[in-house]
This record gives sequence, C-alpha cells and structure tokens, in this order.
Amino acid sequence: MNRKKILLVALVINLLFLGVYLSIYPLSAAEDTQPQPAAVQEAPKDPGAQWEALRQREEALSIRQQELEKLEKQIDEKIRKLRELDAGIKAEVAAYRQISDERIKHLVKIYSSMKPKAAASLMDSLDTDVAVEVFLNMKGEIAGGILSYMDTAKAATITQRLMSYRNTRQAASAH
Repeated sequence: MNRKKILLVALVINLLFLGVYLSIYPLSAAEDTQPQPAAVQEAPKDPGAQWEALRQREEALSIRQQELEKLEKQIDEKIRKLRELDAGIKAEVAAYRQISDERIKHLVKIYSSMKPKAAASLMDSLDTDVAVEVFLNMKGEIAGGILSYMDTAKAATITQRLMSYRNTRQAASAH
C-alpha cells in the first residue's frame, strides 16, 4: 500500500509541475512570434489573387529565361570568336614553323657544303639553339666533323642538347 501512495503522490506532483509549466509557456499558436519564410507562406485564399500571383511569377520566370537566352548567345559568340582566334594563331604558328624549317634546311645545306674547319668557326658564333637545330638536320658524319673543330665548351653544350632532344623525342614517341 505504501508503494501505491508514493506513486500517487509522485503523479500528483508531476501533474502540478506540468500545470505550472503550461501556464508559463502556453501552447497557443497565436503567441508564436517567429515569422514564416516567404517560400512557406500560405497562398492567398482568393482564387483571383492566386491567379495574379501565378501570372506575376510566370512573368518573372519569362524575363529570367530571356536574360539567360541572351547570356547564352553572348557566350556562344565569344566561344566562336575564341575558336577563330585559336585557328588563326595555329595557322600563324604553322607558317612560322615552316619558314623556320626552311631556313634551317638552307643553313644545313650551307654548312654541309663547307669544309668542317670553316663551318666550325662559323658555328661557334651561332646561337646555341640554332646550332642544335642545324646539327639535328645534318648527317652524322658531317656534324661530327664540324663538332671536332668547334670550341670544346660550345661543342659539349651542343652535344648535351642533342642528347636531351633525342631523349625527349624517344620519351614522346613511347607515349
């Protein structure tokens, strides 16, 4: 019997606390002070107002779609211009390479027809990059004859560049 009395007293105390809590913090929706976000607000009850709201929203979406289409056209035009520019640059680079290759071939003919000692003295004064290009296009025995008469430091530099060029070509062809 004591247990029943203790449980009954605990129940009454809990109900008392619940009553006090509810009197301090009512569950009424009228006292809810948090504003609702715009997206969650209820639609107007009036069908005419609903139609007007839908019409305004459709008009805003139509304007936005027109703006997006205009931007898309601008982007497409810029892409077209960039492609034309890219094609023009590639054509100019190809023309430059062709002219450069022709000049190198011409130099190869000139230096190949010279005596190795005379060619070596001229090659010593050439830019190293140009000399490497010339030697790349020469036959091995002619290039070797010219290199043997060149300044040893410059000949060593050219030889190293020729080897690194050969290694990069082999690595590129392996991929």
